Amino acid sequence: MLKTILIILTLGQGGAMQLALTETDSLEDCMARADVVGQILSGAGEQIEAMRCGETDLAVSPYEHGHGPEDLKWHYLVSVKGTSLEDGFDIRPVEAGHCDASAGKVCAISAQRPLPQ
Repeated sequence: MLKTILIILTLGQGGAMQLALTETDSLEDCMARADVVGQILSGAGEQIEAMRCGETDLAVSPYEHGHGPEDLKWHYLVSVKGTSLEDGFDIRPVEAGHCDASAGKVCAISAQRPLPQ
């Protein structure tokens, strides 16, 4: 079943691309949440590389605040579409060390684990 998700890619320590995902009720809700989250992260000095709203059937554990670097153990291949928030994305989990970030794709690490469908 498809759900609307907000993905946020930030540049973490050591240049690692970090991924956070949150489920939203609709595209409109996703865009409103992106605006608020973007202001919070920017105000905290985080370097946002990309944010997109889109639909996916990927299920992940909920986002939790306060995770440490040791919690970043789930790897994803992300393709950010277009230049606008509503342009969407493609995402899939990958094994550590097996991410091919070819043209337009990014390897990212997350504290959110993929869940069985």
